[in-house]
Amino acid sequence: MERILRAETGWEQNLADALARAPRPIPLDPRFIPRAADGSVNRRRFDRTGFPPARRASTLLAVYPDASGDLVIPLTVRHGDLRAHAGEVSLPGGAVDAADASHEAAALREAWEEIGLAPETVRIVGELDDVWIPVSNFELRAYVGTVAATPILTPHDAEVTAIVELPLRALWDADVIGEEEFMARGVAIRAGAYRYGGVHVWGATAMTLGMFAHVLEDVRAG
Repeated sequence: MERILRAETGWEQNLADALARAPRPIPLDPRFIPRAADGSVNRRRFDRTGFPPARRASTLLAVYPDASGDLVIPLTVRHGDLRAHAGEVSLPGGAVDAADASHEAAALREAWEEIGLAPETVRIVGELDDVWIPVSNFELRAYVGTVAATPILTPHDAEVTAIVELPLRALWDADVIGEEEFMARGVAIRAGAYRYGGVHVWGATAMTLGMFAHVLEDVRAG
């Protein structure tokens, strides 16, 4: 188990191998699917037939060792006064621009702009499935990148107020995962969330992290 939780020999290749053999589509963890306040799932909310084509967005799910050698994932806490997704916790990322060479390049650019993670230090080892966000009509794809050494990261003041490093082991910690009630554009929503470092991670980010946990199950069990 420890080879996927700590930066031991071969950990980067282990992640790459797990992503390469992952079943597609990757199962979603039902705990993180948003529901109405009464616990029911609003199927109409997830019906895309009435929406225009979704805008593309990319995020970077970076994995690197902290000072103790434990593998962690950096998450951003967005400023509370932003127009979109204010105060939410997410992976570094954003809309794919016309100037981006690829969706992968967009994820690397956003990570550089938001937390100062230098693109040349990141090895992209795979990608997860798209997650559609009905409230903003974005189709979000996470690219998984490994960083061999602990980076020095700095929040970008215009968008990010803090960086939280989520330990990889927290993805399977029952004490970290719990159900919460959130407000989204005035509507009460219940959803599973990762609770760590004083923040609650839910929605598309929690679903993405849940997919990543599923992909790594075989490696973690090894």
